[in-house]
Amino acid sequence: MTLTKLVEFRKQRELGQIISDTFTFLRRNAKPLLSVLVRTCAIPFILLIVAVGFYTKSTAGANFLTSFGDGSDMSSFFISVACLAIVGIIYNSMLYGSVSEYIKAYIAGGDVPDPTTVVDTIKSKTGTFLGLGFTNLLIILVVALVPVGLGGAIFATGSEAIGVLVVILAIFPLLYVYVKLSVIFPTLINKNLSIKETIKESSSLIKDEWWMTFITLIIIGFLIGVIGFVFQVPVVIYTLIKTITSVQSGSMGDPTALFDNVYLVLQVLASAMNYILYTILAISTNFIYFNLNERKNQAGSLDQINNIGSDNA
Repeated sequence: MTLTKLVEFRKQRELGQIISDTFTFLRRNAKPLLSVLVRTCAIPFILLIVAVGFYTKSTAGANFLTSFGDGSDMSSFFISVACLAIVGIIYNSMLYGSVSEYIKAYIAGGDVPDPTTVVDTIKSKTGTFLGLGFTNLLIILVVALVPVGLGGAIFATGSEAIGVLVVILAIFPLLYVYVKLSVIFPTLINKNLSIKETIKESSSLIKDEWWMTFITLIIIGFLIGVIGFVFQVPVVIYTLIKTITSVQSGSMGDPTALFDNVYLVLQVLASAMNYILYTILAISTNFIYFNLNERKNQAGSLDQINNIGSDNA
């Protein structure tokens, strides 16, 4: 299959172009890209859905303030959170790595790449993808735990308001680091660096373009959220109906009755669709990477000049 027009990655783009080209690329490559993702991300995706179901069942209708206060067994909650976090990192690592590897092959071949070749390459790099994903998680946890730990210590001394404020302010360093590391997978794949070098290079690329990258990610995330909300509508409607029914029957004393098996299935399905939508963000981070790389190194422009020179020779 030949595309009518190749989507050029290696060029500078404004915010609107990054968003529009993300959806253009997805529309033109949906079938071959899906073929690759099914073969590389299906197992992590299934495990993630199981983890979402476990987490939803463990937390639906729970009152954590009273649970912590009366010494209730919270083991299932913490286990479900840990499982969801670990499997989530595995899924996202494989998704971002697979999409980035597909785009690299797409650029190199100038057309839709052979899915089997791309899958074989991805399988050979699975360990690296997972290593980068968990390293990213570790950095995020360290950045989060420092202000949270400090806030907790202040809270324990009796300065509750200041302690809570410090914990809330932890969101700012988290955002800063998240944006700094947002293009680690395209960087890893296109520059063949080690995990340490990848993190350093990603941070360097975004150094002078942090706000532009942040705004781009926020807008794309908002668009994904809007699309994803469509899949949450059945959950909202069902919960509303159950609430009205419970009020009319006088059974609101047990809030867990609202979260039955039907609610669980609807919530899991909605979450599954939202995780699939992460593909859009994975594609957009590649456009962001090439935009930043072009602004810094002008690699695409130099390649075009060299190609012109070769053609004229």
